[in-house]
Amino acid sequence: MRYFHSNLENIDWTIKIMCDIKTIIIDDARLVRTELKKMLEIYPRVKVIGEAANGRDAITLIKELKPALVFLDIQMPFVSGLEVLQSVEVDFQVIFISSYGKYLPEARNYDALDFLMKPINKDKLGIALKKMNKQFVK
Repeated sequence: MRYFHSNLENIDWTIKIMCDIKTIIIDDARLVRTELKKMLEIYPRVKVIGEAANGRDAITLIKELKPALVFLDIQMPFVSGLEVLQSVEVDFQVIFISSYGKYLPEARNYDALDFLMKPINKDKLGIALKKMNKQFVK
């Protein structure tokens, strides 16, 4: 469902999406998952529907819950975040989260919405989520 919002000063019409964005957070660090989930609370349309602490669990969770958005750590036990993407055929958007910038070049091959460095900056998170909103408008 969509609604239109007008800026009366400029008579500029902007399309906003009213559906919820089903989201999964995948990171081996519990603190990162907890903090990100807390940061996402200010975005009422972003609904965290699941979490995983490793790549194997991530694959199962993505297949079961079919999210629209996944925050995905790259370096994790058992299966890396990049291997997770190679293992699932579910259509979703991904925002990589990592402590290591060395993964950025390889992550670009996966058409991710964004690549956020840990600790996650709330302003950069907001920019990444705006990119998600643009994907919903298409």
